[in-house]
Amino acid sequence: MKRIFSIVMLSLMLAACSEETGSYAMIVVMNDSEYGGTEETLDGYEMDKIIGTITKKVPADVFPANNQSNVFEAGTTVYSVKGENAFVIAEEPDGQKHLMQRAPSANNK
Repeated sequence: MKRIFSIVMLSLMLAACSEETGSYAMIVVMNDSEYGGTEETLDGYEMDKIIGTITKKVPADVFPANNQSNVFEAGTTVYSVKGENAFVIAEEPDGQKHLMQRAPSANNK
């Protein structure tokens, strides 16, 4: 019985190790500034002006170039947030909205 249990456990571990797993950050690059996904809700944040549109969705494991995202489809509109410089709101063509936070890096203006 112990041997069967060991074989089953070993099989499960090998199967888990052979699966490709990965988690990638949500990234939008808009007007040469990088924004990442945040756990914050949209409560208290108001969309302001359109600052751009996603022109291309790149694979999840590729860092996006300007006006690209690794999560949002082309056509997603990116808005500034009223009274905030650290956030933008990405609105997908189906109307879903996502709060994105400016990444702290030298590339951001």
